[in-house]
Amino acid sequence: MKKIFVIFLSIVTLGSAMLLGGCSMLNSRSEREAKTAKMIEIAESKKMKNVIEEGLKKIDPQALTPEGKINSYEIDKKSLAQNPMGGLMFDLIINGDEEVTLGYVITEDENGEFHRDGTVWSPKLAELMDGENEHGTK
Repeated sequence: MKKIFVIFLSIVTLGSAMLLGGCSMLNSRSEREAKTAKMIEIAESKKMKNVIEEGLKKIDPQALTPEGKINSYEIDKKSLAQNPMGGLMFDLIINGDEEVTLGYVITEDENGEFHRDGTVWSPKLAELMDGENEHGTK
């Protein structure tokens, strides 16, 4: 009888542990999904769009016009990440070409304004811009 009780108690204990472990995994996943959704919301906001387009126009003064070398951009949602020093990091896919990218680090100040704190040009973007610098001059 004692042996059956020990087996029963072991099964109940293992079942409880598996149930608690499963619940914590679900909770962790939902927190991660909520964090990702929040980052996407911020990255696609009107304030962020203004900062991005201002940065693109520093690179190419005619960006987002028919005369510009940068005609379009989209945020690579797979690249969205929180910067360990604060802010948001992501890549922009330029002109629909996944090899032509511009990486951004964006931070938010105490007034809620976004600022570009760093950019990373892909080699193909540098080639597209013919060696022009951040201010659009050679």
